[in-house]
Amino acid sequence: MDDNDYMKIANAQAKKALARGDYPAGCVIIKNARIIARASSRGISKKDATAHAEILAISKACKKTSSRILEGCVIYTNIEPCLMCAKAIVYARIKKVVYGAEHKEYGSKRTFDILKQNDIAKDIEIVSGLQKEIASELLNTFIKKNKF
Repeated sequence: MDDNDYMKIANAQAKKALARGDYPAGCVIIKNARIIARASSRGISKKDATAHAEILAISKACKKTSSRILEGCVIYTNIEPCLMCAKAIVYARIKKVVYGAEHKEYGSKRTFDILKQNDIAKDIEIVSGLQKEIASELLNTFIKKNKF
């Protein structure tokens, strides 16, 4: 499998979230070319502000590896992680993040740019724009359904 295959899985997770009325975020975590966790956003359905796809996937990956440290892992998420999720990625010591669409919450600043300016996340490799169109379409569908 390659980056595109893993992002397809993240987008499939996002579609599951959208189908149940949640924010369309999906995530998959890879270690040694194997999927160790996958999750979709559940914040709306669980009424839990922390139930983001990345947080849920990190929690699953930590349980699977019996460690809070996820060194050697890559996280694929269809939408750029928010600051909460980015900090969780940093704390889990994940060194590579691959995402599709940018998160517009912070205007022209990217989440990891904000962290790097504060000497946080300086060692994380960021790859953006992978299957961006699919993630953007899911996000636009969610916004239209919820009349934001």
